[in-house]
Amino acid sequence: MRKVVVFAVSVSLMAALAACGKSPEERAAGAALSAITGNKVAVEDDGDKVTFGEGDKAMTISSGDSARLPASFPKDVYLPADYEIDSVVDSAGFTMVSVRTGGDLGDASQAARQQMLDAGWKQSMAATDDDTNHLLAYENDDRTALMSFSTDSGNGVVYSVQLSQKRQ
Repeated sequence: MRKVVVFAVSVSLMAALAACGKSPEERAAGAALSAITGNKVAVEDDGDKVTFGEGDKAMTISSGDSARLPASFPKDVYLPADYEIDSVVDSAGFTMVSVRTGGDLGDASQAARQQMLDAGWKQSMAATDDDTNHLLAYENDDRTALMSFSTDSGNGVVYSVQLSQKRQ
């Protein structure tokens, strides 16, 4: 009798999990990460999107087709005219976006510099490493922006921006 009850409970649990709409791998990965971190972890889109925690303390990491510019991404922060998002990290007070775009490294970093200054940001740092890497930092009243530009194997530019809220 006990085996029948255990079997019935197991079948019920499997049916409930199947109804969740996630693959077994996504559910298993979420459960494993939850156990390791001690927080709720949701794995979606074949692992392309992972959310640690929930509510205003959640952090979401996404890549591939799951990567989308957060709705809260500031309009006054530089983005190339034409880009493809590689990855996004989004949490309370911090956002990092990495994109690929065509063109020249120097042109891209110069366009970013001009747009950020025109939007009222104050440049706090600039560094270059020959023609393969540029790093720019800006701040305004409530945020900081760290921008990195690097060549993409001769096929354009990889641009990443890290945005943080200033501590009050």
